[in-house]
Amino acid sequence: MADVTVPYMETGLAAFEELDSYQQQFLLSGSHPPFATGIPMTIKASEDIKQFHVVGLDASDLIVPAVEGVTQAIGIASQAVIGNVGGTTTAPIIYSGCFNPDALVWDASYDTDAKKEAAFRGAPTPTQITIRRRTS
Repeated sequence: MADVTVPYMETGLAAFEELDSYQQQFLLSGSHPPFATGIPMTIKASEDIKQFHVVGLDASDLIVPAVEGVTQAIGIASQAVIGNVGGTTTAPIIYSGCFNPDALVWDASYDTDAKKEAAFRGAPTPTQITIRRRTS
């Protein structure tokens, strides 16, 4: 029989975790293009990326928050991460799907719906992201 490592100090006791905040939001707003799980990409050193942050690549091909007119949006961070000082932190970046703009974290430069809808136009392969509001 195999030994099983229990992730809690006291076996058999219920464990609860407290989150900073919780907000229900529909992340996806359609089925085309199909949703694809993230591919690991390297985060720029000391960069603070939030979960569902719209991201792009800097001049060194490291992940940074996308800024309209400066950094082409290429994906969406699937988890929150802060790049380590050595610049070796990786995180999964979602590259395909139809997303609700209200569920994503945008740089302040994306201040209109039109800019958000156009954020991924011209993104390099394999990016296939569409931004569309959910309808009732």
